[in-house]
Amino acid sequence: MMRFDVVTFGETMLRLSPDGFQTLEQAETYQVRCAGTESNVAVGLARLGLRVAWFSRLVDNPLGRKVAASLRGHGVDVSHVIWTGQGRIGIAFMEIGVPPRPSEVVYDRAGSVFSQMQESDVDWSLFAQARHLHVTGITPALGPSCSACVSRAVRRARESGATLSFDVNYRRKLWKPEAAAATLGPLMAGVDVLFLTSEDAAELFGIRGEPETAVRLTAERYRSRWTVLTLGAQGAAALAGDQFALQPGYPTNVVDRIGAGDAFVAGFLFGYFQGELRRALQLGLAMAAIKMTTPGDLTYTTLRQVEELIAGVTPSVRR
Repeated sequence: MMRFDVVTFGETMLRLSPDGFQTLEQAETYQVRCAGTESNVAVGLARLGLRVAWFSRLVDNPLGRKVAASLRGHGVDVSHVIWTGQGRIGIAFMEIGVPPRPSEVVYDRAGSVFSQMQESDVDWSLFAQARHLHVTGITPALGPSCSACVSRAVRRARESGATLSFDVNYRRKLWKPEAAAATLGPLMAGVDVLFLTSEDAAELFGIRGEPETAVRLTAERYRSRWTVLTLGAQGAAALAGDQFALQPGYPTNVVDRIGAGDAFVAGFLFGYFQGELRRALQLGLAMAAIKMTTPGDLTYTTLRQVEELIAGVTPSVRR
């Protein structure tokens, strides 16, 4: 038996957010939480009951231990984390905006301990212990060595017979569209599950049109077995072979949007492992909707809550 259902890796930062809806400039105190797209997905999957391992490179100091303890507390295996004696954890200052003021992220992550990870740091035998690898387009954006690690992870997963999912997850503050498209294209080719937003499809790859047209063009170009196009408030579209599905999102009162895309990925992958396209979309969108009702990047969603939302059972109070 495989030890893990899913393995993922990437940088997890500390997210500092002002209390309430203050701006970064006016705030005098900040809430400290963990933030990293791959670890967000790992937490979501672990909370749904899967066996998940996340590895990264952390500093053996109180900040690094805080990250590891936070993920471990959600049931994520962090035993393969690479610990170093010096360096720094990346920081993301997150200002939650209220319309018409947008939310704002200010990164302080250049030169972080994770961005200096080398292929020689990694215990690559881990990939033979998992049936699925999940990677994203954020890690390759952090530098050549990180990009090399993603490429090798993809190769090792394929060699071991694991399935593979890739989330484009483009970040304009990390690199330009042309560089992202050139680097990510080869990594996306032939994956089992490909995730991207309609905005990223258009900006990076020039793929536009109605959801079904865009998702079919993406699948044809990158030969992905399952292709998922998220559409913001309009929901998501997905294609598996010749089967197309379009699912609207669930109404929600938004407290914090950050991390909703990662919650969607976790829910969708949970459905993907069950082999049901429509259910995967429902699970992903329900996970995202519930995540947006809580502050912070991590989801505290349970499978029971997700199933209730899909079934239309949403009690205002449980007694």
